[in-house]
Amino acid sequence: MTGIEGSIICITGGAGFIGINLTHRLLELNPEKIFIIDNLSSGNKKFIPSDDRIQFIHCDISNYEKYKESFPKKVDYIFHLAAHFANQNSVEYPVSDTETNIIGTINTLNISKALDIKKLIYASSSCVYGHNPQMKEDSYLYPTETPYAINKLCAEMYVKYFSDMFNLPCLSIRIFNTFGPYELPGHYRNVIPNFIKLALRGEPITITGTGKETRDFTYVDDTSDLMIKMCVHDLSDGSVFNGGTGKPTEIDYLAKKIIELTDSKSEIVYKSRRKWDKVGHRLSDIGLSKEMFKYKPEVSFIDGLQKTVNWLKKNI
Repeated sequence: MTGIEGSIICITGGAGFIGINLTHRLLELNPEKIFIIDNLSSGNKKFIPSDDRIQFIHCDISNYEKYKESFPKKVDYIFHLAAHFANQNSVEYPVSDTETNIIGTINTLNISKALDIKKLIYASSSCVYGHNPQMKEDSYLYPTETPYAINKLCAEMYVKYFSDMFNLPCLSIRIFNTFGPYELPGHYRNVIPNFIKLALRGEPITITGTGKETRDFTYVDDTSDLMIKMCVHDLSDGSVFNGGTGKPTEIDYLAKKIIELTDSKSEIVYKSRRKWDKVGHRLSDIGLSKEMFKYKPEVSFIDGLQKTVNWLKKNI
């Protein structure tokens, strides 16, 4: 893809599962160097590809002085993926969520504006839509469900501010329920790896809600490709774009397909939604991304789920 070959790239949060998949995709495009910055609070260093072009930097983005000192002095493209993940974690630890998702983003933008970069891509979240039934880039937003949603929207606004005030070339992507290899199950992790782990063990799969809730599950290769398309595009005015599939999937259907693909005897059980979980349906409008970047999700939900099951079978 034009622009990536021979370039120097920095990925904050690059040891996270999206960062690892993005790194694999970028390596195929022949960059000169990829710097991965991560504090390993939720990332996993062992999954970083073994490649001479990759340099890992252990650093917390909320510590400005250390971050600035550690940051590479020459960079073409920055993918800012580092985050305090995710909703439940932010409910329990709102201060650390703010330190990473707002202060850490401001630190990244401040460092970036002093460099001659070609583009910064900020990874935001579909959580910023709250329970708004229309999830389009120009929808009214007032997400007060969780600190994570509040802070991701706030960070988007800082990206736009730095673009307008300092001519920093950047764009934001709102990521919708991305899944795929390199994401291990865990307390604050996403529903898909956690459901797969339970299915592989034959343990009950617990759905918080009725199971009729829907999400826009997007395979990570499609998310990565959209970020790269945004990165090399001429547009750089701090605008926001959705990254999803535009197709809803019921949580009940998800659980049943995972049981089928793992040949599991797990039962599905239901319990009440968590207090903050007020969003029954989340579905992206990707019309603008299609128009601007020729974005077209290529991996079907079932194919992506099978790839994820296959990877987790080998790694948990």
